[in-house]
Amino acid sequence: MEKKLIITKNLISCAEGHVRLEQCPTGILICGEHIENKAPLQEFQKELEDSGIEKIDAGEGYVLPGLIDGHLHLSFSASSQPVTELINDTPSQILLRETAAAQMELKSGVTTVRDCGARGMSILELRDFIREGVIQGPDIIACGMPITITGGHCNFCGLEADSKEEVVKAVRSLLKSGVDYIKVMVSGGNMTPGSNSMIDQYEEETLAAIVKEAHERGKKVAGHVHSVAGIRRAIQAGFDILEHCSFKDGDGEDYREELVEEMKKKNIAVNPAVGKAYILPAEEAAPQPDKVAMWAGFQKSRFSTTERMYQAGIPVFAGTDAGCKNTKFDELYLTLDMMEKKIHLSKEDVLLSATSLAADILGVGDKVGTIESGKQADILIVKENPLESFLNLKDVVMVIKRGKKVE
Repeated sequence: MEKKLIITKNLISCAEGHVRLEQCPTGILICGEHIENKAPLQEFQKELEDSGIEKIDAGEGYVLPGLIDGHLHLSFSASSQPVTELINDTPSQILLRETAAAQMELKSGVTTVRDCGARGMSILELRDFIREGVIQGPDIIACGMPITITGGHCNFCGLEADSKEEVVKAVRSLLKSGVDYIKVMVSGGNMTPGSNSMIDQYEEETLAAIVKEAHERGKKVAGHVHSVAGIRRAIQAGFDILEHCSFKDGDGEDYREELVEEMKKKNIAVNPAVGKAYILPAEEAAPQPDKVAMWAGFQKSRFSTTERMYQAGIPVFAGTDAGCKNTKFDELYLTLDMMEKKIHLSKEDVLLSATSLAADILGVGDKVGTIESGKQADILIVKENPLESFLNLKDVVMVIKRGKKVE
């Protein structure tokens, strides 16, 4: 089995819930797709002398675990008109678009992604091709098509189901197809023409039926939700992860401490999915032309509500919402910079939100998220210290995915 030895004097460890910069000569021995050992370099004298083992000297660069983008849409185009393009794309165009987006993520240092809703089920084919080594790409955690009401948010790519019986059948159908988790549009959204993010799409009883069906089969349930009532229903129904979770009302935000306390008790995680759209001018970022004024206020309130949840102890992990309007697939560094400067996570928690914390929340912490023996050899080398500025993650020196260098 092919072996590689990474040599570094700047290793950023994200193990055991802490970030540590280890500035001493260190070796990371890769055997095939996995990390065999990480130890002081002096312990690898035999490997250093073995000409059959490839040496990768990181020099002055910084070595850290491959990153995790916890919320994106690989089938979306990231253009100024992603919905229109998605509706008009053929199935083959969608698969090609997903493949190109996945490879863009990988080259930027993101070695695991969580797709939060695609048109059709080709995302599962791409996921499997990558897992089988047919093509290189990040590991994909996919929900396939999100569940939504007839004509509801993301109906153009969703699996429409209205009644309790219909949503149960939808869950069973998705699980039969092999999805990794279930995604539900609990409330309306901003990017769907005719949808209103203040409108709640399902009653609590219907949401609970979805959760029961998924949990009985060992799958987590995530909910797209903006409204206060929707957040309450998702909490009571037993959702595992809330996407956006913006506590939105007609005039801005309506943060509810009692609901956050319930989330904390139930260990519900939040992915705010704050990408480039939250720092662009509202005219460029608003998902629909008639929502510019709304979006301008939304940009501000999203940061404050997420910060309050973080301060209350809610697990918050990183996601870009890449694929949506003007939000590209190689800009996780912008999201992490926002999480530090706008949401005010500590530098340590920002990096954990895109490595070990994200891996644990998504149920893959035994495989990825840290540089440890037995884990997948998913490793990122960057030129400058990302703990000084997360914008330094843009300067990628090398990405290693499952032990292979990304070309």
